[in-house]
Order: sequence, then structure tokens, then C-alpha cells
Amino acid sequence: MVNPKLNLVLNDRANEIIALAAQKMGTSKRNVISLALAEILKNSYDNRFIESLANEITTSIPTATTINPQIQEKIEKIERYGRSRRVFFGLLISDYFLHNQDKFTTSVDVDDLSDMKEKGHIEITLDRMTKEKIVRYCEEHAMSVSSLFSHYILNEEVEIDSFVVQEKSFLNLVLGDNVKKVLQSRSNSTNRTYRFYLNLIAEQINRNISV
Repeated sequence: MVNPKLNLVLNDRANEIIALAAQKMGTSKRNVISLALAEILKNSYDNRFIESLANEITTSIPTATTINPQIQEKIEKIERYGRSRRVFFGLLISDYFLHNQDKFTTSVDVDDLSDMKEKGHIEITLDRMTKEKIVRYCEEHAMSVSSLFSHYILNEEVEIDSFVVQEKSFLNLVLGDNVKKVLQSRSNSTNRTYRFYLNLIAEQINRNISV
């Protein structure tokens, strides 16, 4: 079964931020847009807010992203105040990345562009319930698990300092070499192994997606 597509018209700068974030994370623009959609769909928006975005943000870059039937169903239930999906969600996604551009573009300095293209596998042991919740969340929001972990490694603060494994399960991640370098640096800064630090990230994701 072919997954549905969401056509969008984006702000030029927002489109650049999405492309840079995808490059740094070693993933597709689709996964980066899915990160934004997961946050956007948590909220409701009135016409005044959308009008303000339309007055502030110029959208001119057409693009399309693959979603899934669950996301499509959520999208169809949202009041768009007479606007097309491509305009309504183009404005919201553009606003998301324009407001978060420092996080996506300047939080990590990557000098060697070749590192972004090289990828490797990392297998970690984590709590089964935690893994299942993260995998289910990624499936529901049409993003890869590796992309979500890459996003947290590069762009998000980890505030959790411990975790509990009640029942072991294995998770295989595919991370870009530049992402692994940042992972190693951040784990070293906390005097922990990178596998321990990935478990902390898993717990942080678990907490955030539970909100």
C-alpha cells in the first residue's frame, strides 16, 4: 500500500533549515518534517494565529512529504479556515523551523561534510517497554527511529541521568559518522559510555513523547 503524500509550500529559509538539518542528521527531509509535524499536531490553531503567520511568512517553495494514514486522518480533522492543506501546513511547518532555527543550524558545528554521508550501525540494549513506545511513536508519525535519536543527539538537551531496564530488548540504530562523533563527545563529557548515554536519550524521548 502506497502511503499518502502531503503537498506543502514552504518559506525559503525554512526549507534551507530543513535541508541542513537532514544533512546533519544523515536522513531525509521527510524525517525532519515529520519531527515538526509530530509537535504541530499536538496543538490547535485559531484563524487569528494562522492569519498572523500568513502576514509574517512568505511561502514560495513547493515540496511534498510522505505521511501515513494515521497522520492523514489527524490532518483532515483540523480546521483550516478555508485554506488548502499545502498552505495551512506549509505555514505551520515554516513557522516551526524559523522559530527553532538556532537549534537545527547552530547547535553542532560539523566541518567535515564527508562525515555526514558515512553511516554505521550501533546496537544497544534498552528496556523493552521503552523501545516499544519509541518504535510505536515513530511508526505513528512516519519517521525512522534512527532519525529521532540523531535529532536528540544533535539538537536536544538530555535532562535525565538514570534509567532502569526491567526487561532487555535490542535496538539497532543507523547513525552518520558525524552524529556518532557528537554522541561520543557528549557521552564523554558526562563520564559515561555512549551506550549508556543512548539509554538516557531513550528515556528522555520516552518522557517527552508522553507529554
